[in-house]
Order: sequence, then C-alpha cells, then structure tokens
Amino acid sequence: MRAAFLALVAAAVVGGCGGPARGLVIRASSSSAAGEPVVVGLERFGEELAATTDGRIRVEVYPNNALGNERDVLELAILGAVELTAPSNAPLATFVPEMLVFDLPYLFRDRPHMYAVLDGAIGRRFEAPVAERGLVLLGYFEAGLRHLMTRDRPVNRPDDLAGLKIRTMENPLHLRAFEAFGANPLPMAYGEVYTALEQGVIDGAEAAPSNYYAKRFHEVAPHWSEIGWMYLVSPLVMSQAFFDRLSPADQAAVRRAAQRAIAFEREEYQRQDLVAMARLEAEGVIFSRPDRSGLEAAAQSVWREAADRVDPALVEAIRAEGR
Repeated sequence: MRAAFLALVAAAVVGGCGGPARGLVIRASSSSAAGEPVVVGLERFGEELAATTDGRIRVEVYPNNALGNERDVLELAILGAVELTAPSNAPLATFVPEMLVFDLPYLFRDRPHMYAVLDGAIGRRFEAPVAERGLVLLGYFEAGLRHLMTRDRPVNRPDDLAGLKIRTMENPLHLRAFEAFGANPLPMAYGEVYTALEQGVIDGAEAAPSNYYAKRFHEVAPHWSEIGWMYLVSPLVMSQAFFDRLSPADQAAVRRAAQRAIAFEREEYQRQDLVAMARLEAEGVIFSRPDRSGLEAAAQSVWREAADRVDPALVEAIRAEGR
C-alpha cells in the first residue's frame, strides 16, 4: 500500500511540478521553513548552478514539507520523482543504517571537529552505501547545535531534567539520550510542538536557536538551557536516477554548486543562531548554562548501548579526528 501511494505521489509530483521545455528543473525539498538556513542553502545551490550553466539548470525549492515529509521525499528521490533534498540525518539512516552514528549525543566536540569528520574520509565513506540505495551524497549541511527549551521552569542542572516530558525527533538514539539524561522523551511531529507546549502536553523540546526563534517557541517555552547535546547533521542528497541522466560536465557543475552551497549554509546557520540569540534575549527569554559534564557522562551509556546499531570502531575514529 505504501509503495502504491508513493507511486501515485511520484506521478503527481512529476506531472504537477515539471519545468518549462527549455533546460532542466531540480525540485529541492526541505522540512524547514522559508528563510531558515537549510532552505537558504538550497537556494544558494540553485543560484550557483544557474550561474554555472547559464540558467540551463534551475532549482525550485519547496520548504515546509511541501512535497512530503522527509522519509517520503527520500523514497520519491529514489524513484526519481524529486531530485534533491536535505533531510535531518535520521530519516536517511533508515535507508543507510550505518549513518545513525551521527545521531549519538555529544559525538562532536565543536563545529570544526564536525566539519573535519563530514568533509574528510569518514564523511565520504558513506557515499557508496548511499549510492546503493539510489541516491548521490553531495555532502553535508548542518542543522545546528541543539539545546533545550522548557515552558514552566529552567534547567539549571542536569537533575532538573528528571521526569520532564521532552519532545524529540522519532529517532532511537535521540529517545535513548533523553532517557539517559533522566527525562521522559516523547516523539512528536515538528508541526505539533508549539501547540503541545502551549497546552502543557510536553514540558519542553530540543532545538537550535534559529529554530527556537523562527517558530516562536519562546512565546510558550521561555526558558532556554544551553546543554549543547547534539550537532545535527543534514545530508544533501540527489536522486541517482536524475544525476545519471546528466552529462559529465553537468554532474561536475552539480558537485561544485553543492560544495559552495554547503560552505554558505554552515556560515548562515552560525549567523542566524547569533542573530536569534540576541533577539531572544531582547524578548525576555530566560537563559541558563548548566554544567554539561553529567549529561556528557550519561551520553557514554548511550554510546555503549548503541553498539548493536553503530560501529564502535567508527565512533572511536570520529572522536580521534583532529586530536
């Protein structure tokens, strides 16, 4: 039934989103809202590619899951019905399980460490398994350093997380991480978070500063605790079926545009986070910076328990990068 549904959606997308007779149109999908860094990064990819190909290849960006949720869009990309997407890492890891390693809590020391891993041999090792699933891994956007918002009281120390209902993505390692932190994690669709916070269905959620501000979550969850538990990875992937139809010159143009867009998107994420923090402070958000050592220690149990899902040798290689 799911395959039949996706086939119908693919037909609708192909029939309803086709470009003009001249040139090629790349449909790029994102779950992020217009103006957020991932969407801006996809737009920059389009600008770079149009400039390189004299407008012969152009990109149409569809934010806010306009073409479907991240899992469904990945399947559509495999079918060739959507050409480009930059999901959060976990949906892609359902197709390439070894990539789940990037969702371990406190895996990366800082942004330079993350970029060195993603842009080096470790990041490239996933190109082959991604290709086996019908996708081309062009590189990695980032989706920010994730912290914690709460509605009723701040989290000043790790013990303050005990018993709090915290929304996470539907990701086994994210759920396990917040269990290890002492909270009660609750997977929930992103579009439901504001109302759930407002109504007290959940006590808090994790997010990057730019998301927290853009979605106005601070209106209903005014406490912001900088626990820095995750640098979220957002792989940039293209439909292999589409990529294979391109000439070698156009394939090279796509790869160059992707690398320029990735560099731009990462800088934009950091810029938007800084702007968001200043605006949040001006709007009365209550900040706390708890000692993270207890959370980092709890994260080690998640790493150990995840040994059946992620390669411990790969975790060690990531941690050793740049030391």
